Amino acid sequence: MRQKWKRFRRAIARNMKWNSLLMVIAVSTTVIAVTAVLAITLLMKNRFDAATDETIRMTNAQIVDNLRQNIDGYLSEMVEVSDSVAAMLQDGGIREEAPRFVLRRDIDTIAVFGREGELLLKTDARPIKSYAQIKEEQWFRSVPPGSKNYYISAPHVQRLYGGEYPWVLSLSKGVNWQEDGRTQMGIILVDMNFQSIQQLCSNRLGQGGYLFILDENGELIYHPNQQMIYYGIADEAVERAASIGPGDTILDLGNKRFSVSVRGLSGTNWRIVGVSPLQGLFYYGTELPNLITMIAVAAALIVLVLSVVVSYFTTNPIRRLIRVMGKVEDGSLDAFSTEHGVYEVQELSRSFNNMIYRIRHLMVQVVEEQQRLRKSEMKTLHAQINPHFLYNTLDSIVWMAESGDNANVVKMISALAQFFRLSLSGGHDTITVEEELRHAENYLIIQKMRYSDQFTYTIDAPPEIRTCKTLKIVLQPLVENAILHGVSNLPYPGEIRVNAEVRDGKLLFVVCDNGFGIPPDKLAHILESKAKSKSGIGVKNVNDRIQLLFGREYGLQYESELDEGTTVRVWLPLAGEEEGTVTRE
Repeated sequence: MRQKWKRFRRAIARNMKWNSLLMVIAVSTTVIAVTAVLAITLLMKNRFDAATDETIRMTNAQIVDNLRQNIDGYLSEMVEVSDSVAAMLQDGGIREEAPRFVLRRDIDTIAVFGREGELLLKTDARPIKSYAQIKEEQWFRSVPPGSKNYYISAPHVQRLYGGEYPWVLSLSKGVNWQEDGRTQMGIILVDMNFQSIQQLCSNRLGQGGYLFILDENGELIYHPNQQMIYYGIADEAVERAASIGPGDTILDLGNKRFSVSVRGLSGTNWRIVGVSPLQGLFYYGTELPNLITMIAVAAALIVLVLSVVVSYFTTNPIRRLIRVMGKVEDGSLDAFSTEHGVYEVQELSRSFNNMIYRIRHLMVQVVEEQQRLRKSEMKTLHAQINPHFLYNTLDSIVWMAESGDNANVVKMISALAQFFRLSLSGGHDTITVEEELRHAENYLIIQKMRYSDQFTYTIDAPPEIRTCKTLKIVLQPLVENAILHGVSNLPYPGEIRVNAEVRDGKLLFVVCDNGFGIPPDKLAHILESKAKSKSGIGVKNVNDRIQLLFGREYGLQYESELDEGTTVRVWLPLAGEEEGTVTRE
């Protein structure tokens, strides 16, 4: 079992190539599966976030509603306390024993002041400071004496009494009563301990949530960080909440979203504001998001491993077929593929085996046919070139004989004999560059005699390449064309130049004339298979013979300008004398 596992791991390592079918299947499957897992995870997270945020919003609104009811109830109780004091005054007026009733723990002090601010009744023994200006206090000025209206002040430090300075809310109410047959008017002051309000607002709204209270002018009544705000550390939620009315809304504060619930109090113009951050699943801490991330990563890893394993066993028959193809590519046509695996692989193996069998049969057949074809083409090309040249040469001899120039006939026949001696070359297809140039020169001698010095010629080649090997009868058809179609009918002396050189590692022959040139329409088709003129047959055969032996990168190149002349370049592979023959590269 351990050995099988090792072999499996080595096989996986060998085939972990980025463009292998195993990798394509494994990666594609993994990407699709992981994408699906991530999409489902994100969808579920978004749904959970939306549900959590909605729960937070509803909880926030419920807590603010409960707080509003509690504060409304608390303030109503304070109003009832002031009403009880007013009823006591109306029943019996000011009595010495009246201030001694038991106070609630959330009430700091109850006092009654006359219309001029004089103290009439107080529930504790703390003296009023002598410099206290009662009529200048906000709670006194906000309620006319005897009006029965009431006013609730913002939180403040009560400095009327000596000793302690408690943080209170002051409820003031106008009151009138009968005493000694006269109507008396005054104001009842109930100082409520602000800690009661703080305790009511102490419940936090989940993680990061808080409550605060604003008055009708948007000023803070209560805030859990009230001291920090007083010191200049602003809370954006306070500024934004001051501009919105009662209701529930979503605010973007900084780079976070918050649920904000605003409720107005029934007994005053205060507003209670609850602010809760909308954190989605992070409302429950980082454990749940981390758990979801771990599940997604684990699912992705499991999918990756399963994809690699399944892909390996799926593509294993294909890899066997690839190994057999590699052997065939190396030249072993005896290799055959075993027909195993899925249906498609079996069909591929069967087709591959049939292909190998047919290739083996066709290779033998093609080799035999190519050998016969090459011999036939070479014989045909030589048959086309030699009769063509012989016809033109004999035609020149006949013309000279008819002219009675017997001495030149003998000279021409001697040159012809040397020409054919070089053409035969002992039956070889290749000769030296020196012999090919001499062969062309013999032809030029014959034609120069025929055309009565109508043209001159030069032949040039460096000594180091004259011993190199080349195909025979390459230059003669080109020289023949230069004479017949270039310089033979010029009204001025013609010139033919034949050069040989080595360029770019190749042997290059150049045949130039200063004749009439070739029209562009004929020049474009001069090397095509269906040439019109007899001389064209010779040129095409030279090009075909070179390319048949050495390939398409060799052969003839034509350049021509009307009334300026024609240049033909012959490209051949370079072969030295020691090689004996010119071979195809």
